[in-house]
Amino acid sequence: MTRRHSSPERIIAAATTNESEPLLSKHTAKPNPLPKAQLAIIYAVKLTLPIATTQTMPYYNLLIERLAASEGAETGYYSGLAHSAFAVTGFISMFVWGRVSDSRGRIPVIFMGTAGTAVFTLLFGLSQTFNSLLLNRLLAGFFQGITGAIHSVVGELSDETNQSTAFPLYDIVSALGFVIGPLIGGTFADPAKEWPEVFTDPFWKEYPYLLPCLITSAISTVAALLSVFALEETLPGKRKNKSPVIEEEPILGPESSATVIDVPPTLEDLQPLSVRHLLSIPVLRAVIASSGALGLAGSCFTNIFILMAYTPIRQGGLAFSPAQIGRAISSMGAVSILLKLCMPKLLRRFGTLGMFDFAMLAWMATFAAMPLASFVAQRAVSAVSPTTPPVGGFLRETSTREWVAVAVPLFLSRLGCLAFSIIMILTRDHAPGSASLGTANGLAELAQSLASTVGPTIASSLFAVSASKNLLGGYLWVVFMLLLSLLNCWVARRIRNYRD
Repeated sequence: MTRRHSSPERIIAAATTNESEPLLSKHTAKPNPLPKAQLAIIYAVKLTLPIATTQTMPYYNLLIERLAASEGAETGYYSGLAHSAFAVTGFISMFVWGRVSDSRGRIPVIFMGTAGTAVFTLLFGLSQTFNSLLLNRLLAGFFQGITGAIHSVVGELSDETNQSTAFPLYDIVSALGFVIGPLIGGTFADPAKEWPEVFTDPFWKEYPYLLPCLITSAISTVAALLSVFALEETLPGKRKNKSPVIEEEPILGPESSATVIDVPPTLEDLQPLSVRHLLSIPVLRAVIASSGALGLAGSCFTNIFILMAYTPIRQGGLAFSPAQIGRAISSMGAVSILLKLCMPKLLRRFGTLGMFDFAMLAWMATFAAMPLASFVAQRAVSAVSPTTPPVGGFLRETSTREWVAVAVPLFLSRLGCLAFSIIMILTRDHAPGSASLGTANGLAELAQSLASTVGPTIASSLFAVSASKNLLGGYLWVVFMLLLSLLNCWVARRIRNYRD
């Protein structure tokens, strides 16, 4: 006999008429079919969040330089502050949105988040002072904090038999956003300069970065409409159809003599547990801490790479144009898609924790490889004009050797980003019930947001002071990031210790 809860958590037991047969069937469990239409909708909604975040990256430092009257690596102080402002409200709102989604439903939270993102993305392109940009980042971060609710929808649309497909596909969508967003920002930034014969109105010179924000805002508006008119509620107790879903295919193999019956959901499936109760679970606490360590590594890399790409070569940067920065970041997303297509097989082959440990180690290799790109860029410029020191600027051809040197840390960082898929699975696996899944995801996202709050300021400021003061040849930040990566690996290992 197989017993099935109406929640995604299943309790499986098999009984046979032959006592000589094992209690549990030896047949390999078949994955249950996924609700493809609903998953496609939530994936489309998720896609808009990384697009809105990454479309600013190619021109972010140029806009801040313009508004803060800064130059070169010194812009890192201001860009780090702006990134942290975005993360602060994301950190505050993450838990709030998670609790609201557990009590009021997933759809209201997702709609408010995507609609708010549409509004403040548009206003970002209209910023005319650094203070207004900071205020915009604070408000925009609040509405980006809905990812916990989106994670919960994916978790409630899948179960333990098919989550190794649903979650990697979900993260592939995020990677696709990293392809589309930077291309929008790098292509459509400053249209009056790129297409002067088309954008002749002085308005586009006054607001050179409005066009990519306008395009992104329209995409977010479509997502808000999808969440209201096409997405179905998945929160237990709020679903329109509260009867359990009967799958056409059995969980156990087709040759099993087990039968399937429905049993009422447990109290943990219907009533969310308190935050104190959730944090009292050691392994869940370790998962949340690892989520924070992952968020710190990811946010530090992103901010350092964007600042490094913008910074003049004489200060240890790459002197990339917005279009080149956009292509570089977009390529990271493309590589992520290819890697994450392999995730289901990798998870089955090496296990969830094995892949997570590997991904965290990849961050150490990433930061160790980043100075290589700067070194190759300096050699390339010196070879072209050995008597003239590089002074930055964008009017130069980037050699193939430089792109290869940039590709190494970018590829390694995508290996590290595999952990973002895995941490969602670990959170779902160790949440004590479906009704607490939103809060558990919210706590994990909260830890990531807290790390992302301090990460940009620390990383960008450390890069700026290392470059401007020539500390350890301008690479003091590398030593710091290597030590930090080592600490993050130790934190990640605690999940295994508690689980074993």
